[in-house]
Amino acid sequence: MPRQTFRSTFTRILCGIVWAVIAAVAIGLLTAPAVTLPPAAVIAGALGAAALVYGILWSPAVSVDDDGVEVDNIVLRYGVPWAALIHVDTRYALQLHTPRRRIAVTAAPAPGATGSLRAARAYRRSEGQVAPNTRPGELPNTDSGRAAALVRDRWHALRDAGRVEAGIAETVPVRVRARLDNLLVLAAGAVGIVLAIVLG
Repeated sequence: MPRQTFRSTFTRILCGIVWAVIAAVAIGLLTAPAVTLPPAAVIAGALGAAALVYGILWSPAVSVDDDGVEVDNIVLRYGVPWAALIHVDTRYALQLHTPRRRIAVTAAPAPGATGSLRAARAYRRSEGQVAPNTRPGELPNTDSGRAAALVRDRWHALRDAGRVEAGIAETVPVRVRARLDNLLVLAAGAVGIVLAIVLG
């Protein structure tokens, strides 16, 4: 089956809004006659802010393929083979449990109190009654619920097809490495902001 990737709907919308605000402010500063900031400072600040927004809000993701789950948090990337996975939870965010590690997925936060109420109402309107003791983060119309379903559906399908070896989770390593690409984006964003301050 093809690789599937999940990013939070909320953060994608938020990114679009913030990028639009950054662009509008930059254009305003570049075209307003009363503003004396050097254009280089404005451009550097706008690009730096946009890069930080990308690195912090847009880049986190969770992907599944036939080999396992890949979690891209802001700083670290985790590779979790299916044989190492023992439990999927959504208490505070999507969490992947292995024998030695619990990995919180930045891209799939569980809803807060207000978001939980809205999600439960929306789910009842479209699907009917919510089952008792269902966590808000499990609702399929929340980011954590959609991401959890993505992981569980692939995991269970491969397990049922006999493609996930059982009983070896303790011996299967989870790969952890720095997200150098995203760290470079964040560093470039910080440099842009500093440069804007220096030039301004």
